[in-house]
Amino acid sequence: MASLFALIIGILVGSGVFLLLSRSIVRVVLGLAFIGYGVNLAILTVAGLEDKSPPLLTLPGPYVDPLPQALILTAIVIGFATTALLLTVALRAYQVAGHEDVEAFGDSLARDPDAPDGLGADPEHQSPDQPEWEEESGPAHPVSAGGRA
Repeated sequence: MASLFALIIGILVGSGVFLLLSRSIVRVVLGLAFIGYGVNLAILTVAGLEDKSPPLLTLPGPYVDPLPQALILTAIVIGFATTALLLTVALRAYQVAGHEDVEAFGDSLARDPDAPDGLGADPEHQSPDQPEWEEESGPAHPVSAGGRA
């Protein structure tokens, strides 16, 4: 049974690393999720796959250790939340950049909409680097050392 779990862990982690090394941001997020699933299964396998009673006092012992199960349950909840967050960030990055290629993001997600490569930003979702408002060109009012203008 442990060898079957080891094979499944290897497949999950291997496919997760393969997806993590791709250029699509959605595949990167799915690769991280697959690696998390493989680690959860590894924790369960290391904890032991014996046929023991659940830790209820009404049942005769020996009991299974509930700590790995609690850790895995917590990891599943945290993994689901981080996957949802990363997919939301990936969606926003796609809206701003107009593509999902991780290597083409560069330092800033804002691109010139008139770029010849056709990877312009979505005009409805501008980058914070390019605000939609124009600054007023009025005179500045410096404050003197005495606190009066």
